[in-house]
Amino acid sequence: MSELSKIEVLEPLTVSEESERLRLERKVEKAFYEAGLALQTLRDQRLYRSTHATFEEYCQDRFNYSRSYSSRLIKAVEIVDNIKENVANWQQNKTLVLPTKESQCRPIARLKQPSSQVQAWSEAVNRSNGGNPTTKIVEQVVNEIKPKKIVKTKKKNQLKIEYAPLKMAEIGQSVRVSSHHPLYSLRAGRIAQLPNNQSAIVELDNQNTELIDIKDLETQIPVARNNHSTNSTTPVEGPNRIPGMGLEWYVKVDEETFLALQKIKEEDGAPTIGAVVKRLLSNR
Repeated sequence: MSELSKIEVLEPLTVSEESERLRLERKVEKAFYEAGLALQTLRDQRLYRSTHATFEEYCQDRFNYSRSYSSRLIKAVEIVDNIKENVANWQQNKTLVLPTKESQCRPIARLKQPSSQVQAWSEAVNRSNGGNPTTKIVEQVVNEIKPKKIVKTKKKNQLKIEYAPLKMAEIGQSVRVSSHHPLYSLRAGRIAQLPNNQSAIVELDNQNTELIDIKDLETQIPVARNNHSTNSTTPVEGPNRIPGMGLEWYVKVDEETFLALQKIKEEDGAPTIGAVVKRLLSNR
């Protein structure tokens, strides 16, 4: 039952008046369609070109229509024409319910396939008992029909953390005591001093400071995950942010370069090889 049939009759109309009322109501209902059709022709034939450089500027100045609203009106024409051409009961000369507002076409425009647009409108009319559906009903139907967007995320080359024996000790470096140490097994800490080439003074996470052989210390190494091996210990060159340990840097050098840097470190009494590299760079 339509909303008009529920309204109390205050003063009956003559047959001719009823006919005129219906004709005018149809014009009002088609106003958005006629406007969209006119805009479509103005745009396609570039009938705005004598006064405006673009169709968008023309619509704004002449009708106070924004670019998006003009586009929606034109899109609504396409949707209404699609419904006219493809709804079955139109071919059977039965009463065809068409959109009466641009807002009814707006959600349907999200359906790219013409068949899906017709399906959505037909279902919306059916849920309205054959009457003109509200925009809300059309929106609900479209949401049910529109396929859910599956977001595919590209897997990044993730890093995992592994521990390897410490080979190049530096002050301030984060370390872990190896599992075979008799007293401080798997304790994390930071190198505070390097009294000689064989041992390091380490500030452990239990607030104690201990002298530990460098051979008993390990360092975290980020390893690139791949499909072939999860046991690779190849370090990633460059800055590496290690969870809970901060930022550490890795640089690949050949054996000859490493031995040369080590020799300069011993001759100059530098605390670390990193300090040697920094001095060499500053002297360039």
